[in-house]
Amino acid sequence: MTATPQSTPLKRNLPHVLWLLLVVVIFAISASWLDPALGWPMHAVDGAHLGLVAINILPFVLIVLLLGALTRRVVLSSWIGLLLLLASHAANTVKLQQLDMPLLPGDFHFLEEIGSALPLFVHYIGTSFLPVLAALGLLALTLALFREAAWPLMRGWTRAGVAVVTLVLGVGIFQGWTPWRAVYSAERLAFEPWSVVDSARKAGMVGNLVLYNWELAKRQELHPDRNAARDLVRANVDALRERLLPNTSSLAMPSGTQPDIVIIQSESLFDPVRLNGAPKNTYLPNFHRLAKRGLSGELQVPTYAGGTIRTEFEVLTGLALAFFPGVQYPYFEIADRPIPGIVRTLSRQGYQTTAIHPNSGVFWNRNQAYQQIGFDRFVDDKAFSKDDIVGLFTGDAALTDHVLAQLDQDGPPQLIFAVTMENHGPFDWRPGLDAERLAAMRTPAGLDEGGEYWMRNYLYLLGDADHELGRLADALQKRKRRTLLLFYGDHLPALPPVYQQIGFADGKAAKTQPVPWLLLDNRRKLAEHGPMDTTSWLLPSILLETAGIGGDRYFATLAALRDSLPANVMASSSGLPDELRALGQLRFRNELEPILDTVLAGPVADADVAIAP
Repeated sequence: MTATPQSTPLKRNLPHVLWLLLVVVIFAISASWLDPALGWPMHAVDGAHLGLVAINILPFVLIVLLLGALTRRVVLSSWIGLLLLLASHAANTVKLQQLDMPLLPGDFHFLEEIGSALPLFVHYIGTSFLPVLAALGLLALTLALFREAAWPLMRGWTRAGVAVVTLVLGVGIFQGWTPWRAVYSAERLAFEPWSVVDSARKAGMVGNLVLYNWELAKRQELHPDRNAARDLVRANVDALRERLLPNTSSLAMPSGTQPDIVIIQSESLFDPVRLNGAPKNTYLPNFHRLAKRGLSGELQVPTYAGGTIRTEFEVLTGLALAFFPGVQYPYFEIADRPIPGIVRTLSRQGYQTTAIHPNSGVFWNRNQAYQQIGFDRFVDDKAFSKDDIVGLFTGDAALTDHVLAQLDQDGPPQLIFAVTMENHGPFDWRPGLDAERLAAMRTPAGLDEGGEYWMRNYLYLLGDADHELGRLADALQKRKRRTLLLFYGDHLPALPPVYQQIGFADGKAAKTQPVPWLLLDNRRKLAEHGPMDTTSWLLPSILLETAGIGGDRYFATLAALRDSLPANVMASSSGLPDELRALGQLRFRNELEPILDTVLAGPVADADVAIAP
C-alpha cells in the first residue's frame, strides 16, 4: 500500500495566507473607490499613489490580523475589518456631504453615547426598511462566520506573537511613535491643520485622521503667553477702567433690580434672503419686526450645518474655540473641569440658572458639561411628551411654554438658556407637516424639484421658529420685571442641494455665511445703537453690558477690546491674534485675575501696543 503523504504546515496555511493577500487587494480597491484622495481609477497607479493607498488601509489590515489572532478565524476577521472600513468611509462621505467636514477623531465620541445618538441618526435614514434589512443581513452573516474552522497557524506562540505585534503596531500609530511619523509624514502628505478638508483631500481619510490625532486631537497643554496678554490689557487699560465703573457703557441702563435673562439658541436658523433668487420681505417676519426695537446684526459662528455645541460653548463661556488648538467638540474634550463663563458670573450674583433642551442629556455630553459650566438645573427631553413633536423633533412651541413657565416663578433673578430642536436636520423628509402650508411656501428661484423639497421643509420649520420668537418676545414684553431676551441661530442648516444649485447673493461659500442675532430689553429700545455684527464668543459680554451687570473683569475686558479689535477678528472666530488667544487661555485656566490686578494697579496705557489690524 502507498502511504498518504502528510500535509505540510505550508500547505495547510497557504490558503489562509493567499486569502489575506486577497483581502489587502480588496481593501485597497474599496478605499480607493470610496476616498476622494485616493481617486481610483482616476489616479495613475504609481509608487506614490500605492504608498498613499497602503497607509490608508494599514490600520484596517492590522485590525484583521489582531482579530485573526484572537478568534483564529481569518474569514470572520477579514469580514469585520471590511465592515469597519466601509462604515468609516460611509460616515466620512455623509459628513462631507452634510457638513463639508471629513471624519475627525472627535467624531468617535459618539460611540461612547450611541444609545442617545442613535435616535437622531436614524432620522437621516428615513422611513425605508432597506437599511434595517441590510443591517440584519450583515449581522446574520457575521454570526454565521463564527462557524468557520480555526486557522491552524494561529495557536501557541505564533498566535500570541501576531496578537502582540499587531497590537503594538496599532498603539504606535495611535500614539504617534517616531517610526510611524516617518510613514505618516505630515510634510509628505501635505497636512494642513488649519484646513482639515484640504488635508483629507491630500492625505486620505485615514492619513488625515492619524495626523490630526497626533497634532491636534490629543489634549493640548495650554501655555499662554502671559506677557502678550499683559501687554494687550495694558494697551487698553483706560477703556477697561471705564468699563469697570457702573453703567458707563452706552448699552447699559441703570436699574434697581437685576433683570431676568432668557437666551434662545435656535437650531439651524438663518435668513434665507441671503440666497440667490430669494424673495424679499418674506422670511422671518417676527425677527425683522423685533429688530426694529432691539439690538441685532450678523453673527459669525464656529461651525457649519452641525456641531451645535461649538456655538453654544462660545456663547456660554465667552471663550473662542480658536483659543483651544484641536478641540472639535468642547463638551467632550475640555469639560472635565469647572468652566468659567456667563453662567458662573450670574450665579455669583444670586441668579438661578436653568438650561432647557428637548433632547437626551447624554447626547453631546451635556449632563456633565452643563454641570461644569455651572447650571443649577438641566431640563432635558424627559420633561417633554410625544405630543410636543412637530415633524421629527420636539416643537419650538413646547419649548416656549417651558421657558414661560419657568419665568412665572417669583424669587431671585433667573438665567434661562434654551436650545431648540424642531428645526434640526435632515430636511430631505419630514413627516406630519401640513401639506397645504408646505405647498404655499415661497422658495428662491432656480431650484429643481429636489432642492424645492428640501427648501420647503426647512422654510416650514423656520416659520415655526420665527413664530415662537414672536410669541416669546411679546410675552416677555408684558412682564413687570425687566427681562432681556438674546436670540440667535447656532449655524446654517444642512441644505447641500440648495447651496449647490443657487448659491448665495454675496457670492461667498456657505461655510462663511453668518446667522442672525437679536437682543431685546422689555424696558427700552436698543435699535438706536444700530446694527452690530459680531461673533458668538463676544455675545455674552454684549449681553452683560446691556443688562448693566458687572463683577466679571474678563467680560469687561472683552467689552473694552471690542472697539479696538481689527475687522478680521470681528469677522471670524479663527485667526485670532496671539495676545487675544493668550488672554482667553488664561481665563480658562483661572490665571487671568493676577494679571488684571497688576495692570489695573499700574500707570495709564501705551496706545501703541494695541492689536494691529
